[in-house]
Amino acid sequence: MAGEMIKLILFGVFVGVAATMTMDVFAIVSQKVGLTVGAKGQWVGRWYLGIAQSQFVHANIADSPEQAGEKRAALVGHYIIGIALAVFYVVGADLLGVSPGLFLVAFGYGMATCIFPWFLVFPGLGFGLFGLKGPPELRLFTSSLMNHFFYGFGLWWIVKALRLG
Repeated sequence: MAGEMIKLILFGVFVGVAATMTMDVFAIVSQKVGLTVGAKGQWVGRWYLGIAQSQFVHANIADSPEQAGEKRAALVGHYIIGIALAVFYVVGADLLGVSPGLFLVAFGYGMATCIFPWFLVFPGLGFGLFGLKGPPELRLFTSSLMNHFFYGFGLWWIVKALRLG
């Protein structure tokens, strides 16, 4: 039993890395073709570093002082979150008896992860719920929807590729 859970968690870690990479690649492509913009990575890294210093909410993250290592913090935090969410997805699907390789399950889960930017990250950056108070040119709400769709797609395709199910 414990051995199976460890295998499932390790599978979830691999799925999380691949799904987060998929999200990132498609996010870059969608930015290049003008579909999305999104928050700047260094702002998210600045927010993560601020959390480590007990500052959870900024009036406007762009006005907060720059900190060394913002981009690295953003990348590391992004992957830790992507991996943790994928482990939860894989283990949760197993516990519920649902195949993580079903497109609608992966898509629904990916879209549900929009809760984090809408209710936690955007308000923490000073951009309000759903990013509605953020710079309009960043199209935060739309960008988060698309990026989290890409994450759900990544969950689906890597599970399908690895399990063929």
